[in-house]
Amino acid sequence: MFSLDSLRCLCAVVETGNFRLAAERVHRSQPAVSQQLKKMEQEAGQPLLERKTGKLTEAGEIVYTRARRMLLDMDNLADEMRDLNTEGSTTLRVGTSDTTALYVLPIHVRRFMKEHPQTRLTLISRSSNAITGQVVKGEVDLGIVTLPQEHAELEVQELFQQQLVLVLPVHHALAKRRSIQLKDLDKIPMLQLDPTTQTGSLLEAFFARHNFAPQAAIDSGSFEVIKRYIKEGAGVAFLPQEALTEEDHTLTTIPMAGLPTVPIGAIWRKGAYQSRVVQDFLAQLQRGEGRDK
Repeated sequence: MFSLDSLRCLCAVVETGNFRLAAERVHRSQPAVSQQLKKMEQEAGQPLLERKTGKLTEAGEIVYTRARRMLLDMDNLADEMRDLNTEGSTTLRVGTSDTTALYVLPIHVRRFMKEHPQTRLTLISRSSNAITGQVVKGEVDLGIVTLPQEHAELEVQELFQQQLVLVLPVHHALAKRRSIQLKDLDKIPMLQLDPTTQTGSLLEAFFARHNFAPQAAIDSGSFEVIKRYIKEGAGVAFLPQEALTEEDHTLTTIPMAGLPTVPIGAIWRKGAYQSRVVQDFLAQLQRGEGRDK
């Protein structure tokens, strides 16, 4: 009744929210995608999309749900057949945050590429929530993200916990402290992580539980940006211990009792075929040996 090409077009329209982006995803022109949808509706004998709202009709929901399963099975079959060719080159698409790409993955990537010299590794840097969306859509094979990431179409496995610490310049008035409490930061400018990020949200909840209102100076979603401004004396911040490297010799850290830890985990699409390179990369992360500090 429907061709695989038309089913891909329907799924692309539903998941991207418009015909232009759908056309880019399936490598077709926008008129070609519209024509595919029109043909599907003719074959179905009823509309699949509400033209004013772009929402699926009842029939559209049925077709879309089954189409996703069918396309996943077809993609799995293609991946499994490709995986049998052990001598050929392969591609591994990993989505993660800038922080994990900079501070956690390098040693694992070096080891993996040494063991799989013919594999092309594509690292896609986005926020954890954005990567989750790409994993669900099948745009990346594996996501390394801040948890929790709850979605019915995801498999989730926690890998490790990042410890948060207070980061400040080595010459700061508090730098000689062995430990610190939130009340000690009452009037000190705070460089905060964007609360829309997972770690930023975790810290915001921590402050709320302790009735602490930080004197916010700057909000940013980038650890590198925040570190730069700490070095400039703009304030202090709570960051994962892993975010500090040998190059950050002008910064120091102070532990704080009760600070939350940040869970980092791997996510992949439920039901998707895991190629050998995906399994090997995941195993490398699960061993957790030698994470860059």
